[in-house]
Amino acid sequence: MTSNSDRREDRSPVLVVGGRGFVGSHVVRRLIAQGRPVHLFGPPVADDLLADLAGRFAETSGSVEDRSGLRAVLAESGAKAIVTTAAHGSGRQGLMRSGEAEGDRAMAVNVLGLRNLLEAAIEAGAKRVVWTSSTVVYGPPEFYPPRRVNEDAACDPRTFYGLTKRLGEDLARYYMARHGLSVAALRLPLVLGPGLWYQGAAAAIADVIRSAAPGARRKLAFHDEPIDFMDVRDVAEAVVHALDPARPPSGIYNINGLTARLTEIVAALEASVPGYRVDFERRAPELLFPLIDDSRFRREAEFTPARGLSQMIAGMREQGEGSCTKNA
Repeated sequence: MTSNSDRREDRSPVLVVGGRGFVGSHVVRRLIAQGRPVHLFGPPVADDLLADLAGRFAETSGSVEDRSGLRAVLAESGAKAIVTTAAHGSGRQGLMRSGEAEGDRAMAVNVLGLRNLLEAAIEAGAKRVVWTSSTVVYGPPEFYPPRRVNEDAACDPRTFYGLTKRLGEDLARYYMARHGLSVAALRLPLVLGPGLWYQGAAAAIADVIRSAAPGARRKLAFHDEPIDFMDVRDVAEAVVHALDPARPPSGIYNINGLTARLTEIVAALEASVPGYRVDFERRAPELLFPLIDDSRFRREAEFTPARGLSQMIAGMREQGEGSCTKNA
């Protein structure tokens, strides 16, 4: 996999908005591993995913709803590179459910908050903004031809969270076209990996992986349609990779790690953990998204994820006996 470390070293500071979230915390880890100064901005969170890195980054508490606070932290940090994984989440119910339950808050943070950040970035002379969108901007699979969808396919979200991400992409396009701001928006699939703390589809899958122990037995009721997944560590690598304004160019990109059915995940677990059995009950899916084509990002960013299914499962089991991921 090509990474930033393969190119000229960049020691300029990075502002990470939402850096204590699931994806954001892994972005922070990757940047610190590269030796880049990191400044976090966002509200306090209950779960400290960066406790072991205390003292190795600067931090300002605030909200993307406060444009003056964004201006101040950009001035204080001196950052010309910005990563934002900020999105409204209520308790532990996850971003999708939070959007359905609290549409006003989701709009205020996911859309108007992103506008505030992009405005502040222009005023600060930012060189690059990388923002995490989501493949939930697409509609149900039956809306599309029977092949993987690329970035040219129509967006037709069926959740309020997906709507906010679609509106966020429109904002990004506007600021790129109107102001020449360099923005890379990365549409994330379902993300798994260490640090997942909220409920939802990813958490249900992660729980089965966390529970894998010799002789143990677990129940799982889920559909068995193919799903796009990405290891959160590969997501972080892709985000940091995209900070380079030369590769990829500004734009909206699908990113993905692998595609698997739940039966494949269960089979891999049972094969690697002696005596572990999962009683899998197939259910009709409540919500599905089309499988995505991420070849544009791989080609234009010269990026290839490092982790397949077995590596993702092994990493989750090794780190905290299998956690999942938060944000974006």
